[in-house]
Amino acid sequence: MTTSEIITIGTEIMLGQITDSNTPYIANALTEKGIRVQFQTSVGDDKVLLNSALKVAAKRVDLIIITGGLGPTANDVTREALSDFFGVSLVVDGESYTHIQKIVESRHRKVTDADKKQALVPEGATVVSNTHGTAAGFAFRHGNAEFVCLPGVPGEMRSMLQKYLETHATSTSGEGCSLTRTIHTFGISERAVEDAVRNCKEQARVMTLVHDGVVSVSMLATAPTGEGAVKILDAVEQNARQKLGHAVFGTGDETLESAVALLLKKHNKTIAVAESCTGGLVSDKLTNIPGISEFFLEGVVAYSNRAKSSILGVPEELITKHGAVSREVARAMAEGIQKRSAANVGIGTTGIAGPGGATKDKPIGLVYVAVVSDGVFEVKELRLRGARIDIKRFSAHCALNMARLSLTK
Repeated sequence: MTTSEIITIGTEIMLGQITDSNTPYIANALTEKGIRVQFQTSVGDDKVLLNSALKVAAKRVDLIIITGGLGPTANDVTREALSDFFGVSLVVDGESYTHIQKIVESRHRKVTDADKKQALVPEGATVVSNTHGTAAGFAFRHGNAEFVCLPGVPGEMRSMLQKYLETHATSTSGEGCSLTRTIHTFGISERAVEDAVRNCKEQARVMTLVHDGVVSVSMLATAPTGEGAVKILDAVEQNARQKLGHAVFGTGDETLESAVALLLKKHNKTIAVAESCTGGLVSDKLTNIPGISEFFLEGVVAYSNRAKSSILGVPEELITKHGAVSREVARAMAEGIQKRSAANVGIGTTGIAGPGGATKDKPIGLVYVAVVSDGVFEVKELRLRGARIDIKRFSAHCALNMARLSLTK
């Protein structure tokens, strides 16, 4: 089986100034191709350190995917470091230069040396064209390893990686194929998920990951052929779904909001959202889904008590009696937005995300989420921990999950 290493380059990554989103994407893409990822390395914008990382990688894997450091600035030293490592000169790739020239001139300016730098590749390299940006990528065979260098910009890197994998990379035949699949759950603890899929570990490697209340189950299956690996994954997924039931909401890139959108479309239903503590996060997630305008009617952030009463029709005496953070007000908010918009499904959220606003009876992390679906109400009380944003995100996911479940009944 082909083995690989991912090297991400950038001082900003090393300093924690940005989050590396490229490595997870690359790892998943390679695994789906049957290429085993054995190492992941991050290096700053330093030619000496990068040279050292390249030497180590070349000795231990067959394929090295490198991202970052191909821009036009003096800090972008990846192509120079690689050409030194390969022992070849950098040359201008004609097609890449023409592509850069067209982009630059369309912006009504002249091509500079910094622009031209992005068309440089090691002599003898295979160019991986960049249709979404200006920096050319390239692949180069050196010794027993294949080096693939791509820009660090995620939107550019992803399309270029797929282009390379489709035309060049293949898993070593006869040595087995590894494939992955991920299913996502909500409303069930990680421990409960692990207990439910424990028997699956005999067929495949199973791991769990928790993020904002979503418990994902990642399954890795290895077989002599890709078809065999798929059969294992199908069996493991079916077993997991039987054990986890309605807690499963999707696979792969699917999210709670995309699951809700699919159900709204399937049942020809509409939805509207009234938010307080989540501050529009539920609406934001839903409106990230293409085509949601057909089903999403309205979103209101009613943060103050006055807004809850004047916009949503929540009775002032209800707020006075129970408080803005209460089961009763959450239900009234859901009912108010449903009536206001004439939607089939109404959502209401109210709570205390902190760090202030808490009382002895109503601590930080107390959240009420209400959903009304065609006249049927459900209200949940949450007792959450974490930072303000963590409480908001979990609450938003809870609201979406409650809406999802209401649409499956």
